Amino acid sequence: MAKKIKSAVGDVFAIPLPSGGYGVGRLIHISDRWRLAQFFALRLDAPELPVSLLDFGDAMPVHNIVTLRIEEGAWPVLKRGVLDALPDLDSLIFYRGLPAQRTYLKLNGEIVPACPSQGCSSSMPQFAEYVAERLDESLANGVHLDASGG
Repeated sequence: MAKKIKSAVGDVFAIPLPSGGYGVGRLIHISDRWRLAQFFALRLDAPELPVSLLDFGDAMPVHNIVTLRIEEGAWPVLKRGVLDALPDLDSLIFYRGLPAQRTYLKLNGEIVPACPSQGCSSSMPQFAEYVAERLDESLANGVHLDASGG
C-alpha cells in the first residue's frame, strides 16, 4: 500500500489534464472544512515546476477541493512551502446552493450580497475530475511551457 502524502499550505502540485499535459495548483488554506487551491494560467508538458511559477496569473477562481489525489500521489507535489504572494483569503467569496437559491459567503461564514462575475466557486469541495476539466477549459487558450520552462 502506497504511503499517503500529507497536504500542506504552500504545496504546489501538478494536475493531469483531460486533453494532455498538466495544470498547476497550489494549496493556499487548509482547515476542517476548507482545502483551498489556487490554479495558475500555466500548462506543462511534464510535471516539473518552472522557476517563474508566481509570474503567472490565475486560470480560474480559488476552489475548495478534495485533496485525495494529492495525498495518494496522482497529483504529484512539485514543490513544498511556496508561500510567496498568497491570495488574500478575506477577499474570497464562495457560493452555496443551486443558482435559483444561491447564497454567497466568505471563508469565515459571513453571508455577502453577491459574487463578482465568474469570480467565485462552490463552497462544497470539488472532486479531481471536475477541477481538471474546469482547469483544462480555462487553459484552452492559455500559456504553454515545455518542461524546460521555455
